[in-house]
This record gives sequence, structure tokens and C-alpha cells, in this order.
Amino acid sequence: MNTMTARALMVGVLIAIWAWLASVARLNVSMWAGVVALGCFYASGGGVAGLQKTIVATVSGVVWVLIAEAVRVAIAGHGVVWAVILGAMACALALQSRVPLLSFTAGAFAGAGVALGLGVNTGYEAIRAGVALAVGAAVGFAAERLAGMITARRV
Repeated sequence: MNTMTARALMVGVLIAIWAWLASVARLNVSMWAGVVALGCFYASGGGVAGLQKTIVATVSGVVWVLIAEAVRVAIAGHGVVWAVILGAMACALALQSRVPLLSFTAGAFAGAGVALGLGVNTGYEAIRAGVALAVGAAVGFAAERLAGMITARRV
């Protein structure tokens, strides 16, 4: 079995386990957010570096949404004011790429999109979004490692 096939099978198995655990154990971890992070993990190049980039960047996007929401609430911003706040947040997401640890811009925007999609506006909700993103990235990493173990066992 080639590495790509093994990786695909491992991703499928791990996602199935996650979905089963989420329903049986009633885990309240957003599956779709994890799948977004899984895609980011592969887009970042995978491996330990990809895992780090994905988790840090996606969680930074969640933090920026939390900050934007706090500003909106503080100034009672709606309509065009909220649009300007979101524009400033998008600018910050792009500018943070100057920091090497935060340079995976696609991951940052994906994390912000997840946070907006989940309606993150409290620290608790931000933690839940961050956990879902981290789990998704970890699924990608685990699938990659397991696929490597399977393909290395060739006789």
C-alpha cells in the first residue's frame, strides 16, 4: 500500500472514531471545525512543523474574532461599524504573518472563519473552538504517523 492510500485510510478511520465518540460519549467538539483544521494541517505541509503552524495559526484566528467581538460589544457596534471591525481584524490576520510562528495566514483565516461560524463571543466558546481545531490538526498528524508505520512494515 502506498503512503497516500494509507494516509487516506487512516484519516477515514480516525474521523469515523471521532464521529462515533462524539455521538456515544456526547463529546461537544465541533466536527466540522476539526475537519477545517485537518485540511489546514495538510495544506501547511504536515509533520510536526505543520501541526505547530496549524494549531498556532488557527487558534490565533479564534483569538482575533474574540477580540473583534469584544470591541463590537464595547462600542455597541452594528452594521457598518461591525464591518469595519471585521475589516480591521482581517488586516491584523494578514499582518501577523510577519511573525514566523504566525505566518500560516490561511490557517489564521480558517480559524477566524470557524470562530465566526460557531458564533464565538466568550472565552469558553473560544476554548471550545480552539480544542476542535487542535483535535482536527492532531487527527491529521496521527493519520500521517499511522500511515508511516503501516507503509514501513512492508516485508
